[in-house]
Amino acid sequence: LMMLGFSVLQLLGYVNNFIEIHNLTNQMRNASLLFFIVAGQSMVLLVSGIDLSQGSLLSLSSVVMAQGILDFGIAVGVLMGFGIAVMFGYINGFLVGRVKIQPFIVTLSMLFICAGIALVFTGGRTIHQFTGEQKDILQAIGLTDFFHIPGTMFIAIAFFVGLHLLLTRTALGRAIYLTGGNEEAARLSGIDTGKVKLICYLISGITVAFTSFLYLARLPATNGLAGFQLEFQSLAAAVVGGTTFHGGEGGVIQAVLGTLFIVFLLNGLILLGVGTFAREVALGVMLIAAVVISARRRRE
Repeated sequence: LMMLGFSVLQLLGYVNNFIEIHNLTNQMRNASLLFFIVAGQSMVLLVSGIDLSQGSLLSLSSVVMAQGILDFGIAVGVLMGFGIAVMFGYINGFLVGRVKIQPFIVTLSMLFICAGIALVFTGGRTIHQFTGEQKDILQAIGLTDFFHIPGTMFIAIAFFVGLHLLLTRTALGRAIYLTGGNEEAARLSGIDTGKVKLICYLISGITVAFTSFLYLARLPATNGLAGFQLEFQSLAAAVVGGTTFHGGEGGVIQAVLGTLFIVFLLNGLILLGVGTFAREVALGVMLIAAVVISARRRRE
């Protein structure tokens, strides 16, 4: 309905290029990147958690990855960036699942830690001094299209299928929903709820690693603020899509729907000439509306 509305506005002359192939391809590429961290956020929301560190962890992972590529080559650099993201994802999960610290406190603290390390690591500079060959290899992954379908979208689809099967066809998936729906009942039935939470935060770290790589592949440059406030977009997309803060409800299908909604909403507002601050207001209103609808459905 939203996309239909923007399409009508284009026909009336208020919006330019919204339903053009070039714009749709670019937005699907944006959605492919955002989907990964929305999926990670959805995983922690399913166990009644939250991950506020995603944006700053993306900044840290991307700058470590970029510097590693400059110093040691693409393969080693990518592994370094993945290692950092996975390590901090594990730390988040360990503190929440094993040490039993509130997820909000853990991930808010990690937001500041990762952001600070990223800014100290870069000294406030942008890392972009890649060789021509390195840029070609990265952009072959990040910018290649197949019949106007971004190559990154196929990577996102493969990840979606794997995560959806994990949630719907495995014992771990059932344990995740049970832990989020009623943690005490899950614990009494023999589920190691702490381990389940740890795994969900670890998956969130993995999704940040993928996003860092695809971000760098699309634009071979990064800095300590590359992921600034991205965690709030992932939260908005996850909740708008139908994954609730209460746990035990939602999944990757909802992550896809929420991602597409947020990406095309922001794109439509940009084409309408809506300013940056006004778009943030619109995003906040959508998040509040989604939470209110979710709470009402839960009471019913």
